[in-house]
Amino acid sequence: MNPVDRNRWLAKNVLVHERALRGFLRRFFAEPSDVEDVIQDTYAKLIALPDEVHTAVRGWHAYLFKVAHNVALDRLRKQRVVSLNTMAEFDTANVLDQRLTPFEEVSARQELALLAAAIASLPDRCREVMTLRKVYGVSQKEIAARIGISESTVEKHVATGVRLCAERMFATRDDAGTARGRRPVVRDVKDESDGG
Repeated sequence: MNPVDRNRWLAKNVLVHERALRGFLRRFFAEPSDVEDVIQDTYAKLIALPDEVHTAVRGWHAYLFKVAHNVALDRLRKQRVVSLNTMAEFDTANVLDQRLTPFEEVSARQELALLAAAIASLPDRCREVMTLRKVYGVSQKEIAARIGISESTVEKHVATGVRLCAERMFATRDDAGTARGRRPVVRDVKDESDGG
């Protein structure tokens, strides 16, 4: 992941939770500088993650809090004097709360609306195949039989549909605004039944 993408990822998936993270960590550290240090160490660990981890993690909120929990626990272990109450509370802290924040819920709804608009913008045959395959889970073989095209054409329609949907969604969400509102270039996939 290049630095620009990594910064976007950090802003979208991590920094949005900083306020909640600070509140969580203030329960265990009296000094604001300790909270700052744990947050910075947490961010450093997250930025240093390999790309495979970035694609594997689905719940960044929970993962962020778990990493911060581990960093804070390491820091508390290294302190000379630690309150027993702090350690007891720290061990029982539930950092894996999977509930969506209002921001995450609105964001998920907006992304779903973007996806629906992207699917609606596909060419008719491509949209039909894409919907049957990705929304309803119909097999390629069954789609081919139902529509009267080959399985390889079904596969091409699905690949084209996924690519066009991704292009449309990323163009719409582009922060720079340069691609905002542009429709992706649509290339028709020739049906074998049409002689192509």
